[in-house]
Amino acid sequence: MPVDILALPSRIIAGGELTRAEARELFALDGDDRYDLFYAAHKVRRHFHGNRVTFCSIVASKFGNCSEDCKFCAQSAHFDTGIQPHPMMEAADVAAACRDARDRGASAFGIVNSGRGPTRREWPKIMEAVHAMKSVEGICHCATLGTLTEEQARDLKAAGIRRINHNLETSREFYPQIVTTHTWQERVETVRLAQRVGLEICCGCIFGMGESIDDRVSLAFSLKELNPHVVPLNFLHPIPGTPLAHMTPLKPLEILKIVAVMRLILPRVDLKVAGGREKNLRDLQSWIFYVGATSALIGNYLATTGRPNHEDLQMIDDLELTWHGDRVGDADPAPPAAAPIRRPRPLPVLAEPLPAL
Repeated sequence: MPVDILALPSRIIAGGELTRAEARELFALDGDDRYDLFYAAHKVRRHFHGNRVTFCSIVASKFGNCSEDCKFCAQSAHFDTGIQPHPMMEAADVAAACRDARDRGASAFGIVNSGRGPTRREWPKIMEAVHAMKSVEGICHCATLGTLTEEQARDLKAAGIRRINHNLETSREFYPQIVTTHTWQERVETVRLAQRVGLEICCGCIFGMGESIDDRVSLAFSLKELNPHVVPLNFLHPIPGTPLAHMTPLKPLEILKIVAVMRLILPRVDLKVAGGREKNLRDLQSWIFYVGATSALIGNYLATTGRPNHEDLQMIDDLELTWHGDRVGDADPAPPAAAPIRRPRPLPVLAEPLPAL
């Protein structure tokens, strides 16, 4: 029997869970049923998170010359993508970037270093950057540094890093087709190590790399098992020179469907729409919050640029959402006493896709 989409919010709000079979069916939805899915995901988001959303920002503190062969990434030394690498930023520059992110609306800021993981030689400079970043108050301090040792994770925790980002990228089954220089299990072990020392976890994925529906289901439930604080959802924007340069980008409604299903599988997490938002969603960016997202990455990404921060803040004001603070989970223990949520009219089908900006 097909899943009753409009019955899902009540079940999930009451503590029920989406099954793998139901998730597979929802990931495969097409046509007008997607709008019922969007409505269901919005009700779940409203219950657990109210009208709160958050923004975060990152800086590529060490860029390019990466030893890993992730097929989606412009920073890999295995591919000729024409980027200009740079070594680890000076601590003062990291602090300035953190302060600027806070002043422009981000509630969390993270340094992102290319490479498999920090080397012994790099570590003192990384810690200098962490201490400089920690001097900026009023923002959550994060780091994306690749594979960590337990000693490194404890050092980061002691220095004031609150959250580590380390993405699974895709399913265990599909991973070897995307990365061969390290394993999916290594990524899981780094996440669990960081959790053991008391760091919060930001752990997500990339969609649109050629994965199957079964891969999406497997990935989603792996993330559920890890139980991170934040799950960033990235959507491939193919970069010339990478092995995935030929991939056709996901259509906007397909992206919105993925966000909605992930919300139903992960009702309590901070679900962040990150890389690929502007390029792939174009005029439908604001719909991410209707279909279940609770946060977004603002400013520039790693190898691509984002749109100006003030445009994202204006979008949130226009949606009558609130964006101050860095916590969104479990904002409302009971359904909000607000006017009934109106389902949107189906969007018109365009004869030709909108050009990427």
